[in-house]
Amino acid sequence: MLDIRKLVLLRAVQACGSIAAAAEALNYTRSAVSQQLSALESETGTELLDRRSKRAGLTAAGRLLVEHTEHILLDLEAAESDLLAINGRVCGELRVGVPFHEGPALLVPALSRIRETYPELRIVLQGLTAGGGREAVRLGQVDLVLAMGYDGVTEPTLPGLHEELVAVDRVRLAIGPEGTTGRQGSRGALPATLAEYADWPWVLDPSSGLGRLTLHACAAVGFDPDVVARTSDLHATLGLVALGWGIALVPDLVPDRPGYPVRRITPSGSELVRRVSIVVRRGALSSPAVSAVLAEVRRQSGASLRAS
Repeated sequence: MLDIRKLVLLRAVQACGSIAAAAEALNYTRSAVSQQLSALESETGTELLDRRSKRAGLTAAGRLLVEHTEHILLDLEAAESDLLAINGRVCGELRVGVPFHEGPALLVPALSRIRETYPELRIVLQGLTAGGGREAVRLGQVDLVLAMGYDGVTEPTLPGLHEELVAVDRVRLAIGPEGTTGRQGSRGALPATLAEYADWPWVLDPSSGLGRLTLHACAAVGFDPDVVARTSDLHATLGLVALGWGIALVPDLVPDRPGYPVRRITPSGSELVRRVSIVVRRGALSSPAVSAVLAEVRRQSGASLRAS
């Protein structure tokens, strides 16, 4: 019978793109992962890794085995969750992934109530980048995550995940209080439409979800933004905007940096939103701890979790 632990390593290589990245994600050494995968190939009598390139991909047989692994892991976790649900105790440890710049304000009220209600449950917050949450849940690095999505930006679909919308967040244009360096008249009345910002300097990360939304919105009104700073850190973005280095599209739920206020406007005809979701593995849905958190988040999502 195949060893599920080796199958999990194979799955991680596919998800992370290389043996080294998989080892880092799962806290193994690279040599340990490589040895385990070689052993799995010996056991199956089949080449599972495509070693012809620098980044280890999977062969067709490897990809097929990962598909079966997804179903096996889903069933195993569902079985464990169902057993926990029989006694109904909300206990143990729940690892929650959040983007720390904004996640605590969204989740901590609900999680604090859960912690007070169920003192046997230990909740551990883990900082994640806004774009890495879903993969972290899938790989088992966290049990639940706050994830972001943007209209018009397609995110890859990952198997075995359950996702629920908890907030809709406006995305507006942030401009420094003293205007933007090199822009005459930027301290006074501001342009009304996004197209009128075509020759302004911009701060964004083209590879992030928000960056792709920005590029899409700008292209829709006929221009490519002049990117003068590239960062996916939204607090760094707001700091640069406040100092007049450039302008940026920023979600309302991301607060200004203390001492670095910005002006936020909604350009006419360019109403953009970000969707904030909570993501768990489908196999964990019947877990008492996960069920309790989801129920509390649902209870609060109509009020304090929803951006006005």
